[in-house]
Amino acid sequence: MDLRFAAACCSRIAAGLLVLVLSGAAQSQDLRTSQVARISLTPVGGYTFGGKFRDAGGAATAETQDSPHVGLILNIRESANTQWEVFYSRQKTEADLGHSSAGNAPVDLDLQYLQIGGTYVAHGGRARPFLAATVGVTRFGPDPLTFEADNFLSFGVGAGWQLQYSERLGLRLEARLLGTFLRSDTALFCRTGPEENVCAIAADSDMYWQARTSLGLEFRF
Repeated sequence: MDLRFAAACCSRIAAGLLVLVLSGAAQSQDLRTSQVARISLTPVGGYTFGGKFRDAGGAATAETQDSPHVGLILNIRESANTQWEVFYSRQKTEADLGHSSAGNAPVDLDLQYLQIGGTYVAHGGRARPFLAATVGVTRFGPDPLTFEADNFLSFGVGAGWQLQYSERLGLRLEARLLGTFLRSDTALFCRTGPEENVCAIAADSDMYWQARTSLGLEFRF
């Protein structure tokens, strides 16, 4: 009777220790995985479409040409499904000014976005859909600086897929809509000096819209 009781007690103790060991191992694995996937850095490239300015009369006086872009996205994991996001993008393009006081020749334009926000990543296996929302600044920089540069408040919303090939490497496919807030009396591409004081565009629109598709290689740390 005593031997049976002792054996039962030993069995229960052994089972309890086994549960504790397995639980600790699982927690260690979760901690290791979360540390690996805490930060991701994604160089991206793709193509940008659209972008128009309108004058006070309502006619389109300037349109930026569709062209490639490059960028960098930093994500910091907040929870299993949410991430902080810092988004930077640069597009080399031309602004076709049409018949304006600054002349008919197109202006080389260095268009940059710097925004911060968040990303929601849905549950999934190797392919996980996501939604992103960011706010920040858009910089219109004529290149070379024939005209003055301008900065405006902007925002972006995007959606796509995160494709995970390993714990540290993956792909990011996304489409993003970018909107820039313009004042109704915005003057763009201005030249000032002792001999002339002229602006190419007197914008009468409140928003400047662009859409883009991107592909990036995601590195996780």
